[in-house]
Amino acid sequence: MPRYFFDVQSQRGLVCLDYQGLDCATDEAALRLARHGAGFASHGDCERNPQLSRYQFAVADAEHRALFTVPFTELLPDDDRASPSPKSQPRSSRKRPHTTRHP
Repeated sequence: MPRYFFDVQSQRGLVCLDYQGLDCATDEAALRLARHGAGFASHGDCERNPQLSRYQFAVADAEHRALFTVPFTELLPDDDRASPSPKSQPRSSRKRPHTTRHP
């Protein structure tokens, strides 16, 4: 699956360089993920902190070629998500194996 990088920029330049990236099936999937904050920010975060409205995602492909930008002012609420992203967890979290509790 292709890897995409979601750098955070302000009007003055780079704020946060995405070193890890996230796997997305297509460019369209990466765009959907960016519109939902890419595990970095949420629509609610932007409503609570107006300073975030100055930021945008600069999305690049696996070769770090720029594809598109998504301003944080255009992030969609999570309840508008059509289908859950396969990797919608924040970058700093690690997936844990699924365990089932037995009584």
